[in-house]
Amino acid sequence: MEVWFEGLSYTSPLSRRRLIDDVSGRFLPGQLTAILGPSGAGKTTLLNAISGFRRSGMSGKLSVGCRSCYIAQEDVLAPMMSAGELMEFAAKLKLPSSYNYKQRTTVVEELLHTLGLEDCFDTRTENLSGGQRRRLSIALELINNPPILFLDEPTSGLDTVAAAQIIRLLNKLSRAGRTIVCTIHQPSASLFELFDRVYVMAQGRCIYQGGSSAHLLYYLAANGFVCPTHYSIADYVIELTEDDKNIEKLSEGIRNGKTAWFCKDLDQSPAPNTLALTNGNKGEPEVTEYDKLDCEDLLGVRVCASFWLQFTAILSRIFLQARRNKVGLQIQFYHHLGCGLAMGLMFHDKATDGTEFFNQMKFCMGIILFITYTQLMVPILYYPFEVKLLKMEHFNQWYQMFPYYAAFTVAKFPYMALLNILYLSLMYSLSGLPWEIGRFSLFCLIGIMTALVAEAMGLTIGAIFSVTNGTAVGPMTMAPFFGLAQYGFDFARTMHPWMNHLVRMSFMRAGVVSIVLTVFGMDRDLLECELDYDPCHFRDPKVVLHFLDIDKVPLFRPLFDLFLSLCFFRLTFYLALKWRLRR
Repeated sequence: MEVWFEGLSYTSPLSRRRLIDDVSGRFLPGQLTAILGPSGAGKTTLLNAISGFRRSGMSGKLSVGCRSCYIAQEDVLAPMMSAGELMEFAAKLKLPSSYNYKQRTTVVEELLHTLGLEDCFDTRTENLSGGQRRRLSIALELINNPPILFLDEPTSGLDTVAAAQIIRLLNKLSRAGRTIVCTIHQPSASLFELFDRVYVMAQGRCIYQGGSSAHLLYYLAANGFVCPTHYSIADYVIELTEDDKNIEKLSEGIRNGKTAWFCKDLDQSPAPNTLALTNGNKGEPEVTEYDKLDCEDLLGVRVCASFWLQFTAILSRIFLQARRNKVGLQIQFYHHLGCGLAMGLMFHDKATDGTEFFNQMKFCMGIILFITYTQLMVPILYYPFEVKLLKMEHFNQWYQMFPYYAAFTVAKFPYMALLNILYLSLMYSLSGLPWEIGRFSLFCLIGIMTALVAEAMGLTIGAIFSVTNGTAVGPMTMAPFFGLAQYGFDFARTMHPWMNHLVRMSFMRAGVVSIVLTVFGMDRDLLECELDYDPCHFRDPKVVLHFLDIDKVPLFRPLFDLFLSLCFFRLTFYLALKWRLRR
């Protein structure tokens, strides 16, 4: 299956610079093609455009098969899994449902043997070498035998031997009829000979497309550039691109047809799965969406698994990764245990003392603040990598987004709930609250709901921003919610009605109010009061609720506010993922 494009351009949405300028070309099946050029020439941008990995900002015509796959320069592999387990996971999702376990295992073993990874079957992905990780990335995408393979700098970061292995492997795979296109910066002379075709770029323009070695030498000579005998042809053409006059001359050669091979018949009608890109009326590039095409294997069988199969496979993988991440689990366990003991001792028996009203309020706010900050920051730190993995696997048609979203939500809940119950149990018991099943259950429910809201907010930030930016955006986002959570308790009965509505927008406020109603409400008995003088104002829990102006607020109202916040941030997280996948 061939790939062709005509008049393809890309303008950066941020800088408004044109990074690709009206390029055309054709990549044929059964051939290994290299996109060559210096740094900043537009190689990766072009590869992202023709593979569909980047959609916004493009204009031109492009025809490519729906069953292509893309392998990024950075090997994004699921951690805490062995190479064999990851291959089996991919086989379960990418092979037809008619394949049984034995058939899937046979496909996995044959691919690992073909790519020289049979000795790495039980090796964790984080323990693989650079070359092994690159070959595993290729093996994962070859499971359903895609006819088109795009690779961005497959030799980047590898030594000479490993780089040669990768290029020879790609050359061998192309001989099976696949169209393989990869970007490469400056290959050695021996590696350059392994490419069937070369597409040379400079400053976002095409200066040569055709055969490698002798064809390229002939083309350069025809345009007045003779490569010295002691030079590598790849090095020489890169050196030529340092001079703008040379680039202009070679580009003129392309326009005049002085090339050893040029894509022909570009004016023919596009294929049914052609992607058309056109400029908008306002001068800003607009992208026509890809048609929804079924993923089918060579026999015409649908590859994409059912929702249930995708859900269970992803759920099993997340549980397996979490179980093996012992260090991460231990850190979170000791964090919740240590903070629960420290804060519990700080407020030891304060909940039974009628003279400790202000400490009791600090106790209620401290619980919500700890849960919010912890659950907010954890996903901000780890989820940006998860998004990269999701984007690659989703783009290469491993699974759809909703099964992933559902499985991820379900898989994270048990660990988060258990850790927060540990913390809340310590706080509840050490503070001296009465041991009543209903009160304790509500206490834990409020904490878990607050944790779910904070986690959803953290996941949204992690899905949009990098770790560096997220660590700044997270606390900045939490600050207004915390400010509204503690606002006006000391003058609650005289607070402006508009502020009463505004503070309800804070999920932390809903959490604090719910905790206060649970601690002081539900017909709780009088608190202890050891003062020698009378009166002890806050001995009666009803007086506390009256002072805070929540004596007439039913418990379900702040719980409902929490539930609305949970729905809002979970939806925001889902939309953030959809936005990220479309970038």
